[in-house]
Amino acid sequence: MSLSLAQFLEIIEDESTLIIDARPIAQFMEGYIPNAIHITPATAKYAIAMDIIRKNSPLVFILEEDIAAETMAYFTKAEFTGIKGYLKGGFTTWASSGKRYDLVIDVEVDELAMDIPFDEFLMVLDCRTEADFDKSHIKNSVSLPLADMGDPGSMSELDEHFNIYILTENGDNSTLAASLLKKQGIHNIRVVLGGWEAVQTLKEKFNFEITKTKPPSDDDILLN
Repeated sequence: MSLSLAQFLEIIEDESTLIIDARPIAQFMEGYIPNAIHITPATAKYAIAMDIIRKNSPLVFILEEDIAAETMAYFTKAEFTGIKGYLKGGFTTWASSGKRYDLVIDVEVDELAMDIPFDEFLMVLDCRTEADFDKSHIKNSVSLPLADMGDPGSMSELDEHFNIYILTENGDNSTLAASLLKKQGIHNIRVVLGGWEAVQTLKEKFNFEITKTKPPSDDDILLN
């Protein structure tokens, strides 16, 4: 069901309603609507696993008319029962009405490599699994697994004085992570295109480290 802007605004007055931006990544990067979460049919399973979205969550969608029928059919078939509809005209309707929106900045991996030595406030936020992070990560990066980002408390130590570069495994889930950060009011972020896989193509430009595990104590050995 398509919604007029007035209907859409009335529905999202209820803070329990989730705004789902289901546009392709390139379109999402051009304009972020406040409080939206970027979830497409391709990433819905991650959002469910993270408990960001539930089958009975009240939902409204931002998408373009050319993918509206297909996208709504997917979520309906997946048994999401709280669908309220989508904004008719999508992002164009929102922007042309003068409503506030933000941009999501992306950077190539070589730009990240060039920025690291010169920006004392730069933070690489590594959103891969903890196990992958422990095996190898960019020196001084911070681990915040995507799976933990469903809990707003996981982002409590991040603030606007950091220049945050989001790094996922291959970049596919980076906009989901970016939207979760923005929903929590953290806007000084950049998405690293290609993620960790892209970093591996320029290994010579980065310093890496592993997470050192504490060797077992004598007491631990005795207990086992």
